[in-house]
Amino acid sequence: MAEWGALLRRCPGTPDRGFKSLPLRHRRVAVRRTARAGIVAALLVGVAVLGPPGSHPGRVPTARAQGCGEWVRARPNDSWSRLAARHGLGLSTLLELNGATVGTFIRVGDRLCVGARPTVVVPETRPRRAAVIAIIREVWPDEHEETAIFVARRESNLDPTVVGGRDDCCLGLFQIYWSVHRSWLAAAGVGDPSQLLDARTNAQAAYRLFRRNGDSWRPWWTSSWRP
Repeated sequence: MAEWGALLRRCPGTPDRGFKSLPLRHRRVAVRRTARAGIVAALLVGVAVLGPPGSHPGRVPTARAQGCGEWVRARPNDSWSRLAARHGLGLSTLLELNGATVGTFIRVGDRLCVGARPTVVVPETRPRRAAVIAIIREVWPDEHEETAIFVARRESNLDPTVVGGRDDCCLGLFQIYWSVHRSWLAAAGVGDPSQLLDARTNAQAAYRLFRRNGDSWRPWWTSSWRP
């Protein structure tokens, strides 16, 4: 006790209580205020954060955009401006594609549109099946041409003008998935999806796809057909 009294005499004045924590009630209020401020800040800049579906008002509805040609999933810390820069879009274009504004909230995992669906011009006439088969035989090597004809017959019934699949995703004779393969197709000279409605162009693209997969028919596998 004598030592404690001596210490107090050497340190006169009001004791410093800064080391004490806030009461529990005050701490909860502070946490709530901090969390609320974080959500408001995220809403203002459109940064994607984690949270259960529908947990934040004003977020972009999943699959809201109409006529979309390319979809992506929002990543942590994504924002409208970052998405626009990543995909080479203007901010206003990206917002219009998604029916959003700069204040629309993005949740991680939201499905967002980053490309308008391209216009596909379907030819008014189509070649006869005999002519289509002849084109396939010209494009594909002898050892693969019969299988190629089988695949084309199953995919399009040998009609090179068919547009099918979910959201009209797949085009032509071999039903090439345009949005999935368009980067390498562009490098091969196919920069417009309408080009894939030409029998020869589609057969050549299909053969390129076959080679890109290690001479495999994997892109056309089904549950009952895997040669």
